[in-house]
Amino acid sequence: MNSITSLGLQHLITYVNLRFRGFICVLALILSTQVVIGQAEEVSVYVEDGSGLPLEGVIIQSMDNFSELVKTDESGVATLNILVNGLIKLTLGDMEETVLVKTKKVKVQLNNSDKRVNLGFGLSKSVDETTSSIDVVYSDELEKSSLNNPLESLYGQLTGLMVLQNGGEPWNRNPSINIRGRGTLNNNSVLVIVDGFERNLSTLALLDIESVSVLKDGTALARYGQRGANGVILVTTKRGNKGSLKAEFTIDQGWNFAFREPEFLNSYDYARAVNQASILDGNAPVYSDQDLFGFQSNEDPFLLPNVNWFDETFRDFGNTTNISGRFSGGSKTLKYFASVNYQNERGLFDNTNFDNRYDSQLKYDRFNFRTNIDLDVTNTTKFILNATGYIDGRTVPGAQVSGIMNALYRIPSAAFPVRTPNGEFGGTEFYDNNPVALVSSTGVRQPNGRQIMVDGQIIQDLSGLVKGLSAELALAYDNQVVYTENRIREFLYESLSFLRDPLTGEIIDSFATVFGSETDLNFSSGFGDQVRHATLYGKLNYDKIWGNHKLNASLMYHQDKRVNDGQYNTFLHQNSMVSASYGYKNRYFIDHVLSYAGSSVLPDGDRFGFFPAFSAGWIVNRENFLKDSKTIDYLKLRLSWGISGNDSMNYNLAEQAFGGGGGYYFTSNNNSSGGISEGRLATVGLTYENSIKTNIGIDLKLLGGLSMTADVFYDKRENILIGTGGAIPSLIGVTTAIENAGEVKSQGLETSLLWKKEVGDFKYFIGGNFTFAKNEIVEMNEEFQPYDYLRETGNPVGQQFGLESLGFFQNQADIDNSPQQLFSEVRPGDIKYKDQNGDGVIDNLDVVPIGYAGGYPEIYYGINFGYEMKGFGVDILFQGIANQTIYLNTPSVFWPLRGNATLSDFSANSWTPETAQTATLPRLSLLENNNNFRRNDIWLTRGDYLKLRRFEIYYNFPDHLVSKLAIKKAKLYGRGMNVLSFDAIRDADPEAIGIGYPTLASYHLGLKIEF
Repeated sequence: MNSITSLGLQHLITYVNLRFRGFICVLALILSTQVVIGQAEEVSVYVEDGSGLPLEGVIIQSMDNFSELVKTDESGVATLNILVNGLIKLTLGDMEETVLVKTKKVKVQLNNSDKRVNLGFGLSKSVDETTSSIDVVYSDELEKSSLNNPLESLYGQLTGLMVLQNGGEPWNRNPSINIRGRGTLNNNSVLVIVDGFERNLSTLALLDIESVSVLKDGTALARYGQRGANGVILVTTKRGNKGSLKAEFTIDQGWNFAFREPEFLNSYDYARAVNQASILDGNAPVYSDQDLFGFQSNEDPFLLPNVNWFDETFRDFGNTTNISGRFSGGSKTLKYFASVNYQNERGLFDNTNFDNRYDSQLKYDRFNFRTNIDLDVTNTTKFILNATGYIDGRTVPGAQVSGIMNALYRIPSAAFPVRTPNGEFGGTEFYDNNPVALVSSTGVRQPNGRQIMVDGQIIQDLSGLVKGLSAELALAYDNQVVYTENRIREFLYESLSFLRDPLTGEIIDSFATVFGSETDLNFSSGFGDQVRHATLYGKLNYDKIWGNHKLNASLMYHQDKRVNDGQYNTFLHQNSMVSASYGYKNRYFIDHVLSYAGSSVLPDGDRFGFFPAFSAGWIVNRENFLKDSKTIDYLKLRLSWGISGNDSMNYNLAEQAFGGGGGYYFTSNNNSSGGISEGRLATVGLTYENSIKTNIGIDLKLLGGLSMTADVFYDKRENILIGTGGAIPSLIGVTTAIENAGEVKSQGLETSLLWKKEVGDFKYFIGGNFTFAKNEIVEMNEEFQPYDYLRETGNPVGQQFGLESLGFFQNQADIDNSPQQLFSEVRPGDIKYKDQNGDGVIDNLDVVPIGYAGGYPEIYYGINFGYEMKGFGVDILFQGIANQTIYLNTPSVFWPLRGNATLSDFSANSWTPETAQTATLPRLSLLENNNNFRRNDIWLTRGDYLKLRRFEIYYNFPDHLVSKLAIKKAKLYGRGMNVLSFDAIRDADPEAIGIGYPTLASYHLGLKIEF
């Protein structure tokens, strides 16, 4: 068995005991204060929902007299006798709220924020009882987005959850997500659990989701053992409720536009830039004056073309459709929820139907279905069955998106025409990738995906044996596969060249050379990407209330097995967990978790480890000294500490690796046979990463409309797998082992704030959330560095490094009087670098940290505000990041003319002798120029942005109007997503730097009807 942590088991036990005793002492001090006993009085309680409508059937219970239970009538009113300044608990389904009664008439609104908090593994708690750091967003907020991938509805919605957009085809448009920044040097992926089972959130239909929770602190994550260190996202889907059939239909039509496209130069400006670059390289111009005139005058668009390849390859917009139907209801013993969803997207490519045998437009079609059933088999036995899945179909040009986009970012506007006078596609011997031909004349690839996910759960009340005892057993099986059908072809293209009269410069002759070949469609098919995933868990629960005390305890076993295609691609996880929660007077709460979890990627005998955690909460406003406060409506303090793990690693690291090598020649014919050589050394004592998390938090409500949460956190990640090459000399003669020696510490704070108010018919809100997460590499086996500024240790994970520029060389004398730069020959206009170590040369020993890390911003925030009046409303969400440095190295956009590629207008301020005093970029060059094109503070720049992620303008039709059409509710809306960005990068989306399918701005119109 592995050690729990480098602190040692004895140190851990001592630490826990000291903290627990300290908490008990504080608790005893609190309890020793005098309790003021009031007189019982008759109190009337009115309960309404989030829309202001009365709620019938709400159970109200006095927390001072647990035996007294009443229910609200059809008017939402109930009456009960309680103590002055007493507590009452209101329960309706999974909603639960505890209220301090200060007057004889109490008004309570139950809404999403009062729902029980999902902790995973079938565990849930009321908001009051929760001592962990957990944030939740519900369907009413998620469904304000019309993007098909549910992950894209989470931008700026949850504290601690950083969701960063990526480009890509519709089926690959998965944002990057991390919780509280990056805590490891290796895999930082977040565990996603849907209805208790690990699943991919992007495969769900957005309108099927009831809530998304993010688990962030030690107590919440210790339950997940070796898989919790990077954080967990819990997704709960919708379920049926008792009552008649409820049907909802939504139709949403959207139009997608490229968010940003680079502006590549036209042929005239391109030719001038090439000439400028050639002259500054010390060579003659490439294009003659006649060529320049021909490009500018467009005298011969075939021989001297001017092609905007983006305009020729892309159409103005694509479109998307999303249609959903949802049905729910139930009786006393059976509740059901069923849904169907169809979504499609048609991409931005143009000229996709030149060949009448296929349409090569980028297409994505997906059909989702879901059925959730809750059946009371008996009074003590409940059965839950969930079945969901999807069928999808994709179409992509035979050249694939990556090939098309690489061509668009490479081919100059002056290279060749789209088609020649002979009707053939244009091209040259060097440029064989006409983008229009790649879209229209390479056939199509059509992957088709299938996935089915089924799970069942039995919940048995065992109160007949022991009061408060129950048991659960759950099974799930998922199967996913992709079938591919390809119809691929090649195209013929033609290159044009010409001769000029040496005296007049006029074009006197032209020639055509044919390349490639026109082939018929070649059919092929394939089967792959199969995933089989089976999960089992069983649980015993014990709940008891006596006097002012409440106890909940659980004992659970969990196992899941995932089998992917290929060797060493089977993963088995096992986890046994015990948890206990204790509450006193609905004011003081303590939670304890201990899990014992293992993973198949670890060696026999060392696969398991212990993961303990504890947390405590105190609702301060329920103390006598705050009960009568007119300002503080709610105040809870939280403290947690816990250990979780990360087992994301390759198989067989604990075994000696071998590979092909050497060889032996034998017999007179010199026959040979390959040999085997020693590879990477085995890892001794291989184990999982340990994450030791501490969290202090506060939940606060003020003035009847202001709510706030705040947390500060610290995470120490130990046993991170790192190479030993920096610690062991290369004289060993073999690849050194990977070992669990890395260490990263992370710390930060997060907060959310919401002000919500109603003034007559006018409802408005404004809120936001803010997360600051900073990490530092403590140990990474870094090799010796002669200067401290070269060390990654002590910097954030992913810290950007580069050379510090001192402007540009102005002339040869400037070059001669400066330290020698060793990367390549330098000329006037090249970047001049600072000699950091003073050795008289510029080399890799002069690289220093610049800015922040790339890809992991330290600051992430969201700002949300809106209003509604008489059915008309507006809702706006901004989301931004700060403290991120990105590398501008996209070919042709930021780094021009390399490899005979094109260039964008970004290079307009490049150095020339005329612009030497104002230039911000180095000279243009047709050579490779390793001096200029490397990491430095010119190409490393701020990646901060503030984006308008979502806006919605809607109208809820009046009840008296829609009721005439037998409609219960109707909503008409217009939405926009990712439509605006404030940042320092004009030529690309700051979240998608590089060559790829554009990120999209989208506008939608939709109608939602409920019967």
